[in-house]
Amino acid sequence: MTRNLFSKIVAAVSVFLLAVPASFAQTRDVTGTIVDESGNPVIGAAVFVAEIPELGAVSDENGKFVLTLTSEEAGKAATLNVSCLGMKSQTVGIPSGGGAINIVMETDTAFLEETVVIGYGTVQHRDLTGSVASVSDKEFNKGVVTSVTDMIAGQIPGLVVTTAGGDPTTGATMRLRGTTSLMGGNSPLIVIDGVPDASLNLVSPGDVESVSVLKDASAAAIYGARSANGVIIITTKKGREGRLNVSYDGYYAVETVANNLDMLSAEEWRAYVAENNIEGAIDYGSDTEWHKEMLRLGQSQSHGITLSGGTKNTSYRAGITYLDRKGIVKTNDLRRLNANVSIEQKALKDKLKVSMTIFNTYEDWSDLSYDSNIWSYAYNLNPTMPVYNEDGSYFQPYTYLNYNPISELEQVSMDKSRNYSQGRLGIEYKILPYLSANVSGSMSRNSFISGYYTPSSAETGRSNNGIATRTTDYNNMRLLEANVTFDKLFAEKHKVNVVLGYSWQKYINEGFTAANRDFVTDLFEYNNIGAGMDLQPSDVSSYKNSSKLISFFGRASYDYKGKYLVTATLRRDGSSKFGANNKWGLFPSASVAWRISGENFMKSATWVDDLKIRASYGVTGNQDIGNYKTMAIYGDAGYYYNNGEYHTQYSPIQNENPDLKWEQTAQLDLGVDFSFFNGRLSGSVDYYNKRTTDLLYEYPVPVPPYLYGTMMANVGEVTNKGFEIALNTVPVQSRNFRWDLGVNMAHNENMLVSLSNEQYSRDKIYLGSYSITGLAETTVIMESGHPIGTFYGAKYIGTDENGIFQYADINGDGKFVYADDRTYIGNPQPDFTLNISSRFTYKNFFASFLLRGVFGNDVVNGTALYLGDINRLPGENVLDIALDKAPQTPVYSSYYVEDGSFLRLDNLQLGYDFKFKENAMVKNIRLTLSANNLFILTGYTGIDPEVSQDGSVFGIDARNYYPKTRSFSLGLNITL
Repeated sequence: MTRNLFSKIVAAVSVFLLAVPASFAQTRDVTGTIVDESGNPVIGAAVFVAEIPELGAVSDENGKFVLTLTSEEAGKAATLNVSCLGMKSQTVGIPSGGGAINIVMETDTAFLEETVVIGYGTVQHRDLTGSVASVSDKEFNKGVVTSVTDMIAGQIPGLVVTTAGGDPTTGATMRLRGTTSLMGGNSPLIVIDGVPDASLNLVSPGDVESVSVLKDASAAAIYGARSANGVIIITTKKGREGRLNVSYDGYYAVETVANNLDMLSAEEWRAYVAENNIEGAIDYGSDTEWHKEMLRLGQSQSHGITLSGGTKNTSYRAGITYLDRKGIVKTNDLRRLNANVSIEQKALKDKLKVSMTIFNTYEDWSDLSYDSNIWSYAYNLNPTMPVYNEDGSYFQPYTYLNYNPISELEQVSMDKSRNYSQGRLGIEYKILPYLSANVSGSMSRNSFISGYYTPSSAETGRSNNGIATRTTDYNNMRLLEANVTFDKLFAEKHKVNVVLGYSWQKYINEGFTAANRDFVTDLFEYNNIGAGMDLQPSDVSSYKNSSKLISFFGRASYDYKGKYLVTATLRRDGSSKFGANNKWGLFPSASVAWRISGENFMKSATWVDDLKIRASYGVTGNQDIGNYKTMAIYGDAGYYYNNGEYHTQYSPIQNENPDLKWEQTAQLDLGVDFSFFNGRLSGSVDYYNKRTTDLLYEYPVPVPPYLYGTMMANVGEVTNKGFEIALNTVPVQSRNFRWDLGVNMAHNENMLVSLSNEQYSRDKIYLGSYSITGLAETTVIMESGHPIGTFYGAKYIGTDENGIFQYADINGDGKFVYADDRTYIGNPQPDFTLNISSRFTYKNFFASFLLRGVFGNDVVNGTALYLGDINRLPGENVLDIALDKAPQTPVYSSYYVEDGSFLRLDNLQLGYDFKFKENAMVKNIRLTLSANNLFILTGYTGIDPEVSQDGSVFGIDARNYYPKTRSFSLGLNITL
């Protein structure tokens, strides 16, 4: 028995010892070296066996790789797939006889030859001479995005996108390279598929293919009088040759309050009253958090279906998207339906191309604009007050700014709707291989209607026994443009591109408003205004105005051997908005670039893919003011009584100014574009200096000889100087994993240089804000030598031994008097912005995030000024901080000016792509989980430091701030 067992063990060991060398003999190493065209090793190239995709390796610092194959794997392996960022992928055979494989990879310049859309044409990214940033659909922000501004926020250096609050019906403001105007607009010109002055709401985010931002004068001057604030060109997706593709893209999201104010609870209110023995304080017996009573769980959903395809001569695309967003405040909703169709037809052997695009958007919404104080109601009310009386009716305090906000939300009817439509027909004919002509016509219409009704049972309608308002507004635009393009390469060295064009654009705006009050019944709401019995003379009004812009433009570009590039642009605009002496303006620009990497002395620097320096200078304009500002106008000046009747009287309300013209911005830009290490590090650096002259503002004039006491004139000057840095890197690249990292930073310094000249003079401009205390109080000063929007007030210097707040004696008279001792207490404009985006892909998994930061700006915490007053107790509520430290008598001062710097995790996304075989019915399914506004790092003590940046008075956290939201969404994309 034992002998037999021993014999079996010996036999087994013998078989094992014999098998070991046999197994080693059946493995095989496949080795090789990968170099570039110059013989330098290619590091990090992914090498894997085509027949066994899970078997691969990565080249080391010497460009070498080793693959160990078993006998079974060696029998299957025949070819290797080799890939590396910035290099052309290759497929090479595995030698059957063994031996090292030497692979030479070619540089793939596709990443340098990306096509960028510019005004009236396109250009390869490597050939840009101006400052242009481009973002594609792969780089857009994800999650709950309702507009293009949401998609590109934080992606472009120098472009600051601010969304103040969480109201889904309120859009964002955009500032590119600083604030340039006091009365004109400060937003960039929007161009959608070649049509300027288009509405961002025309396109659904899912229909956008790319966004180009023209930042300097060289790039933007082709749009002349409307491009002083930069230009944003949106290109929508079009159909391509191939079989019909059907795709669905949608998401469902929930939103909650990211942060809110800490008001006293009913328990804290009662404790304060008891501890301070306050007589007359009324405890209503309830425990109500009024601002939370206004809120609900926000929910959003979006669903889009797209069809696209084409043949050799015809391409088409059609899409429809439905968006439904229910805000976190009751009755605050937005619904939007976007539809678009694009068709392109070629004929005459591709010489003729006809294209047509049609956009139509319908949206309706309900916002809180009917009562700007509704948040004040919620914060003011005593927390012991109930929402409802015992009989179910609304509890109403009936005191100033102490109305029941729930009553307002649930009883007031506010409905708004808008319909946008835009159509464009373009014809391009190639006269010669290098000469083409383009003609296009566009029409757009923007119709708005709103209805508002407050019943007598609501506080805001009580005194009027119900009030109804109906408003309509129509904006129409017609555009005709024609241009010819010459594009030819001479002797393989000289490339010339010339564009000459003409543009004619007309706008017509009209509308009316009707109101009435004193209704017998609330049943009609705003649908039967004639039923009201208290129609007043000012209740009915209407208007109509128009403007026209005619332009001639040209651009010439010269490229010698891809190394020396020159571009010159000239546009002449004629606008009906300006005076008889200045109807026409000329806007020139020029730029040059030198591709250093193309020189012979750079050939040894094999790590340099592209290195280019550029410089530009030009002049652009701003005509974003109202119509008829140059004319003498008479207007309503009250009423006079005659023979028992009241009659409207008229008097001058505006002086004539035939010299009025557009503001002009001259801009110098110096930049460097680069790409290193086969595209693993690329980016750009820009320095700019903008000088805006002929600022428009109202100036006092004597009466007589003038008929009215103020005159709009071109007088002031403002400068913006700064730099921008954009870096894109690929820190890790392997066969299955890739990490893309992007960082951009921008610094801008704004300065108001002057406000006066020999004819018109204003030493200082004092501007106020009603939103802080409810009173017309100076909060901002415009003065030479200070940035636009500078905060102006008392300077807090601490407390005395009794805890009494002390303020600086600015004029040195030995005492503090608020009106006399005010000074500069803050700057709402940021010192710099910093944004970090990152994307990770591992096989079919992907993840991305965006960190968006704004630094060095001041914010006025007006909410703390208003709600931190301990004197409001016990009749009204206060912030809990009022119990610890607050001034005895609040004063608008530097005490309430805080650092508004923040770093926000704006977007986080995780997802997985389900891939299918090429001939399968389903091409791809993508699942994504996204979160927006996950957290914020800031020292600001208010709700949120990101407050309104619109208008001349900005950077103020008003007492009516709609809290920002935090959202989580689940997305699904299916492509058939």
